[in-house]
Amino acid sequence: MPAPTKIFFSQIAAGWEDWVQVVNVSPEDANVVAIARNIQGQTVWSQDTKLNTFQAWTVSADSVKVEASLVISSDKPIVGERHCHSGTEVLNFPGASPEGMTVGRRLFYPEIYSGGSDWFQILNTGTEPANVNVIVRQRNGRIHRQFGKQGIKPLSWWNFTDREVGNITGTAELMSTQPIMGERHLHYHKGHKGSAAGQLGQVLDKPTTRLYFPELSEFWNDWVQIVNVSNEDAKATAVAKNQGGKTVWSEESKLNSFQAWNPNVEAIKGNTSVTVTADKPIVGERHDHRGTQILNFPGASIEMRTAGRRLFFPETYAGGLDWFRFMNVGEAQCRISIISRDRAGKVQRQRNSPGIPPMGYWIITDKEIRNITGTLEAMCTQPTVGERHLHYDANVHKGVAVGQFGQVLD
Repeated sequence: MPAPTKIFFSQIAAGWEDWVQVVNVSPEDANVVAIARNIQGQTVWSQDTKLNTFQAWTVSADSVKVEASLVISSDKPIVGERHCHSGTEVLNFPGASPEGMTVGRRLFYPEIYSGGSDWFQILNTGTEPANVNVIVRQRNGRIHRQFGKQGIKPLSWWNFTDREVGNITGTAELMSTQPIMGERHLHYHKGHKGSAAGQLGQVLDKPTTRLYFPELSEFWNDWVQIVNVSNEDAKATAVAKNQGGKTVWSEESKLNSFQAWNPNVEAIKGNTSVTVTADKPIVGERHDHRGTQILNFPGASIEMRTAGRRLFFPETYAGGLDWFRFMNVGEAQCRISIISRDRAGKVQRQRNSPGIPPMGYWIITDKEIRNITGTLEAMCTQPTVGERHLHYDANVHKGVAVGQFGQVLD
């Protein structure tokens, strides 16, 4: 499935520092338009530009002075990314699209948390009014609360918070009559005060029974949550493997329908990846904490378009440390070709990996990509998950890190 020509960001936040970058990933010039809309779906701001092949464009999102959503359209394939900063709290999201499996009619959030403020913004990306039903469950899978919203206008949005959810630790599921995308923001009150985590709702149109987490590190506080999203009991197994793809740890559990499970990943010693398999559909999420720095990722899978052979990162940044780990989730040895470009789309450096064994991984950093502000593309001979960490310099955003998966362009 090719890259999208339309991407959605459900929120541009008044009072926060918003940054949105869009990249033309086609071999031809692209005409791109960004449109911000208010809660009624009415246009309040727009901007357009022409982009050369692989050129990056930073949208003037901070000139939007009201709460808004943002839709970016192009006549050629594009990808995008948004960061939203307030002190050491940072939220980061890829541009959502049906092609990227981040827009759909059934969304799932593997975690809501009573130790912070949960906040959701749901954008109707369809052409008709949307009726949305929310099911809040406890960790054991039992329904705690249900509520909903009728008649959300096309390209309008709806907010709900702990007040509606019930401020519990559990999960949230959304069912909609129209395609929607949704952001969740978690602002910690205890445990990780000064940190925030953001996730897009995971689309369950094509459920998976296998999830990949490319990195677990004993130098960080790792947390992984797995949820059985089927109506039957599930048997799930988590396996950690070293850089050569050899098993060094495992744990299993039986999960009731919609029950959440936290495998004891802090027991893993050394640097590893983790693969979780089940006999029923599952979703997952990982948080990686160190001080106020937090990296958060969904469980990756081929079905959810977070594993593939062509990966694209819409940003690399010279004002911090860029670090990448690529995990080969295929059945044969993988070789990866890396293309580092500047913001104008010009190739600055190319690197090739050694042979990566199945379930093994390869790491590159600023040394390999020349520490530039630009983009990164990875071409892989096997299905691969790519994880990027950006640790900002102290004089830019002290105590802040962001993480993203490479966006799949297969």
